[in-house]
Amino acid sequence: MATKETYLYFGDNKGGDAAGDSLVVPASNFTGVDPITASTSRVSFQSLKGAPVDDDILFTHASGKYKELCETMAILMNSDKNGLVVVYDEDNLVTHPLLSTLGVAVTEIEITLA
Repeated sequence: MATKETYLYFGDNKGGDAAGDSLVVPASNFTGVDPITASTSRVSFQSLKGAPVDDDILFTHASGKYKELCETMAILMNSDKNGLVVVYDEDNLVTHPLLSTLGVAVTEIEITLA
């Protein structure tokens, strides 16, 4: 029996034509969200390459919105809509509506692959 899973898409503003420009990751690889500063947070996933360190996405967002970013990620990863969820795509100016609704106001992401 095939298992369905939610996949999350993140696109950095680099054209999506090289490693680290974008990332599609299964929600089951999620390891956590860490506050870095009042306006930056790191979302981490187990490395797609099996490395002992995580693949990370550094979000720059409205000040004090760490909790709301966590809430957004929890809702998106636990959605019963299996398939691809575009979280943030800087190249195509696509922001998941929940990020806007909760006032996260993402202005930039930076993808770091393990």
